[in-house]
Parts: sequence; structure tokens; C-alpha cells
Amino acid sequence: MKRLLLIFLIPLVQFSASAQEIEVEKPDDAFATWLDVIVRKDLGKWHVGGMVEYCTIDKGYGLTSNEFVLRPIVGYNPLSWLRLQVQVDFLQSFYSGFYLRYIPDVTFHWKASDFRFSFRNRFQLSHHVKTGKLSFAVRNRLKAEYLIPKIPVSLHLAAEPYWYDRFIKTRYYLGADFKISKHFSVSADYIRYQHYDIDKPHQNVVYLALYVRL
Repeated sequence: MKRLLLIFLIPLVQFSASAQEIEVEKPDDAFATWLDVIVRKDLGKWHVGGMVEYCTIDKGYGLTSNEFVLRPIVGYNPLSWLRLQVQVDFLQSFYSGFYLRYIPDVTFHWKASDFRFSFRNRFQLSHHVKTGKLSFAVRNRLKAEYLIPKIPVSLHLAAEPYWYDRFIKTRYYLGADFKISKHFSVSADYIRYQHYDIDKPHQNVVYLALYVRL
């Protein structure tokens, strides 16, 4: 538990200290929209699926970019509270080029009354195809979800620090999931990127996703 708390407290302390030491004015916030369609098929303890994503991103300083992502996914649940998953991103950024991202993750999840909790440990290796540049990140997300009784709606919040060679940012989520039918649901989130580099703008994201279970 102490290690888990440190994962989320260290970047906050880093940000507070850097803000006191550096008096450079931080750029204005940037904005983005993400639109996803996510498909999943359960096969016993296994599941397969994929995601298509389109993003419009304001990077600050007057720079904008559109991104398109195709992501095949394979996962396995060896235990009721444990999920193993591997996915590959084919990411085309119209600002910085084409990337391949290899993303294995391990997720622990549990339920208490009308609440669900999960702790996802994600490892991300990004390969910029044109330059050959590699970058590695660790992203640990802690999520809490409240299942509203008697209606097909749940509310959630989450925090996800990013570690490259240091903590560079944290992603915060606040959103809701709406179950439309047995096979379809919709998720809507406000996402806030808190950057710890003084020259990087914070980012506000509107996220919408359609989930399809086959």
C-alpha cells in the first residue's frame, strides 16, 4: 500500500517543488477531443478485440495535430481478479509521423458493494518508424467506479502517472458509462493532463467512446 501511494504522491511533490523553483510562466492550457470505437469478444478466459481512435489535439503554441490509431487487443484472465493483456498501436500522427506502440499490461480489480476498483500496470514501448527512435514509459492507473443501483449508469474517476526517465505528467479522469443494451455502451470523460515540465501546457480532453461486445 505504501508503494502504491508513493506512485501518486511523488509526481505531485515534484510538481509543487518545480513550481516554486521556476518562475517561468506556463503556457495556456491546450485542448483535445478523442473519439473511440472499441470492440470486444469474450472466449472463455480469453478475449480479443480492437479499437479505432481519432484525435484532434491542440498541442499549445498554436500547433495542432490530428491522430488516427488502430489497436488490436488480446487478453487473458487467469483469475477472477487478474487480467493480462497485450495490444499494439498503429498510430499515424499528422504532426510527428507514424508510430508503432507495443503495450502489455497487468490489471488487478476487485469489487466492494456498489463500488469497483482497478489498478492497471501498463508498459509502453513506442517506435517512431521513420527515425527509428524508441521511447519507453510506465503508466500505472488507479480507478474507482460507482455502480448506481437500479439504473444502467456508473460513475468513475482515475489517476494515471507517466514515468519515462522521470515523472513527466499525470492523467486524471472523471466520467460516466451508460449501458444501452446487452451489446452496446457509451463512455464519456473529461480528462486532464497535468504536465510537470514548465514549458509544457496542461491539456484538457473531451473523450467519447462506443463499446461493442460481440
